Amino acid sequence: MKRQNVLSFFSISGLTQTPAFVFLTAVFLCGAVAGSLTGVISTSRGVELSIGLPSEPNGAMLLMGTLLWLAGAVGAGALPPGGLFISAVVAARAFVLAFSVAALLGEPAWETVWLSLKTFGFQAVVTVPCLLVTAAAAFCASLDQPRGMRFGYWYALGKYRPALLLCFGLGAASVVLRFLP
Repeated sequence: MKRQNVLSFFSISGLTQTPAFVFLTAVFLCGAVAGSLTGVISTSRGVELSIGLPSEPNGAMLLMGTLLWLAGAVGAGALPPGGLFISAVVAARAFVLAFSVAALLGEPAWETVWLSLKTFGFQAVVTVPCLLVTAAAAFCASLDQPRGMRFGYWYALGKYRPALLLCFGLGAASVVLRFLP
């Protein structure tokens, strides 16, 4: 019997070497450029942003916000043009991250760096690769789904279950990084 290439919790290289991963990384970079330019333009024109966040971040809300991006990428793959909607989720995440950091440029320099690192940076180091791997898995599953099967996408997504569980677990664990002093 021939051994199949099976993903494990410790090896996700099969997903990171696909054309889907490269494409989604390019989409992420395009979203980041658009978000940073929009944030810089809005702050240079004197637009004042007010964010209605509580002073103490709620762990459950942060966890839900983090995992929603990953779940959005998985859910987007189930829609008929899966690659289009998955790309939109990845680009939107990049836009939001870059816009948020660029919008902080109106603050004093060292406060901006620390505030953006504490609010977005440390957690994004973990969640962005997790989003790209999850989106690549959803993209590949949307292409590989058996036709004529009622839940073909979810069946094809089962092949990437270990990578998805690892990414969702790391995303959940990254919420702790937001509570650094």
